Amino acid sequence: MSDFDDLDDGDIAPIAVSGAAAVSATSVTCLACGGIISGTFCSSCGQKNDDLRRSVFVLGRDFLGDTFGFDSRMWRTLGMMAVTPGVVPKEYAHGKRSRFTPPVRLFLVVSFLFFLVIGLTNTLFVGLDLTFKNAPISDVATSVPTEEATADESYVCDFSGKLRFFIKENALNTDTDRLDACINGIRDSDAEEEKSEENLSDDDDGNSVAERIVGGARSAITNPSAFNSEFNSWLPRVMFFMTPVLALMLTLFIRGKDALIFDHMVLALYIHAAGFAIVGMALILAQLGVPYTGQASGVAVGAYYLISLKRTYGRGWIKTIWTALMTGFLYVTILIVIVLAIMTSMLWQAA
Repeated sequence: MSDFDDLDDGDIAPIAVSGAAAVSATSVTCLACGGIISGTFCSSCGQKNDDLRRSVFVLGRDFLGDTFGFDSRMWRTLGMMAVTPGVVPKEYAHGKRSRFTPPVRLFLVVSFLFFLVIGLTNTLFVGLDLTFKNAPISDVATSVPTEEATADESYVCDFSGKLRFFIKENALNTDTDRLDACINGIRDSDAEEEKSEENLSDDDDGNSVAERIVGGARSAITNPSAFNSEFNSWLPRVMFFMTPVLALMLTLFIRGKDALIFDHMVLALYIHAAGFAIVGMALILAQLGVPYTGQASGVAVGAYYLISLKRTYGRGWIKTIWTALMTGFLYVTILIVIVLAIMTSMLWQAA
């Protein structure tokens, strides 16, 4: 006789009821398809058991935590990207995604830290360094007679300009007095020129454009911090736009079953994140007095891109070098055109 023979029907009923209660306690209904969920995700449609209804503060906290939180995957991704360029985008694109931080999230985190470093170090992204080739205004005024001063006003305008990137404001050479004297001299000479009646309106339009350009340039030179503050608001959007541009350029040179547009986009996002990290480290080293950090960061980004292409797609060195050179040239050309267009617009608006 078994042990269950000693139990009557009244004893069996409570056991069955308690088992059903345990199942109902651990199972809920899916909000999407109505199926039974016994875990985190629905086995029928795959939706997560979460209605996402939260307060604004909780949503903001979760967003910041998910986007900018440094977890073990973040450190593993950054470490592998530093030691073995190209391995992370290759493995991520081929399905090994649970080990690494998604490329979009990594791009946002690293770019945010990059611009934070620029702000904390008071570094200008771009500045115009003016070098006057002749004596200062005071020397010209004492050495040139009064009646000859008008003829020699161009003497103070003999200068050369040079764009300098990632530089401190106090490292720029800006002689505001000589610059104003030069600009005023140009405007006075234009005003004294005789104009014929048939081209008077055209000359006025030309002078108006020239004055706006000159005025905008003066504003950028004398107040580089304000100019860079506005420029830095555009730069993140430009760099985010350049990621699909790089992916599309790669499709022109690399094709195949292991080189889809998705693979190129993943690589482009990781490459831009690595570029931000390299240039950001160069800025920090420059603050410590290390020389030639700008040139070194440019070489490092180029070498990182070349090695990443080689390891990601596994092509020969000749094809890889050719692809890196051509896509790099196209990328830099497009970026320069966009930056110059933004700077021209800013100079026009600053006048």
